[in-house]
Amino acid sequence: MTKIDNIRIGLLFVLLSSGLGLLANGTYEIGLKGYWLFSIGDDVDRALVNYNDANWEKVYVPARWEDQGYRGYDGFAWYRTKVGIPDKLQNREVFLELGYIDDVDEVYFNGVKIGQTGSFPPSFSTAYNAKRRYQVPAALINYNNNNLIAVRVYDSQLEGGIVRGDIKLTFGDVAITPDIDMSGIWHFNTGKEPIAGEQKIIVPGAWENQGYNAYDGYAVYSRVVEVPVKLANQKLILMAGRIDDDDQLYINGQFIGETGNYHGANNTDMYREFRNYFIPDGIIKPGKNLIVIKVVDRGGEGGIIEGNVGLITQENFIRYWRLRRNN
Repeated sequence: MTKIDNIRIGLLFVLLSSGLGLLANGTYEIGLKGYWLFSIGDDVDRALVNYNDANWEKVYVPARWEDQGYRGYDGFAWYRTKVGIPDKLQNREVFLELGYIDDVDEVYFNGVKIGQTGSFPPSFSTAYNAKRRYQVPAALINYNNNNLIAVRVYDSQLEGGIVRGDIKLTFGDVAITPDIDMSGIWHFNTGKEPIAGEQKIIVPGAWENQGYNAYDGYAVYSRVVEVPVKLANQKLILMAGRIDDDDQLYINGQFIGETGNYHGANNTDMYREFRNYFIPDGIIKPGKNLIVIKVVDRGGEGGIIEGNVGLITQENFIRYWRLRRNN
């Protein structure tokens, strides 16, 4: 690293420290309001960390792009910005808040898609009135260094862009870290059983924000997970996040457990609960394992909504909750 690089990093964290706020409840936030790089048009490579954006314009976020020289423009556009995150914020739950976006967006953190709200053409569905809040997986964060946030936006008419609201990163309670993080892309289909040719969906995240607007009923999430021998031989828990409303878990075709009343009427408040399933010995095998989560939603938002999703040893799970209790 050159002397110039060291100076740049030093300046970055001087600037960062002025935007880092400690809130009354013990959480932190980093404000992201200000000028972001911006370009109309669409190219998936714009999500990449090393994409050349040297010739992009700068626009203020949040604000309508019509008020910043793009009056009358409807279509695709991208925003990019970089943020430094100090290592004092490690091991906390991290959320990216982007206020209100008109109409549809998908968000990338250091080149990895972490969420989407609304549906892009040709199956367009607006989400202009939905407040954006995306969980950032801890494994994606470069502490004491730059982190790229890239936002793809589609506007169909009238105002467009990241238009209003709080724009920030928030750092909450001490995070629980799965031994195998299963957040990200899952296979997905509506109905009661997994089917071939299913669509893909981001977990966690309400399915209404990912192309299934106003859908109430049954759906299936599935994913193949590679488990090393050392982990497969331990006592494991599958953390499935908060699910709305009721669910069943199957691993390698075997029923593991149920929360709520999957086959019956909705008479519980299980949609408030985070799922933690203790897995019997011998179910998880070294190598590939098929995880299937069946969900029924009876109104409002549906699916695996938020929280940590992954496999964790009972030892690490118990240690985390003892730490939380002691704190």
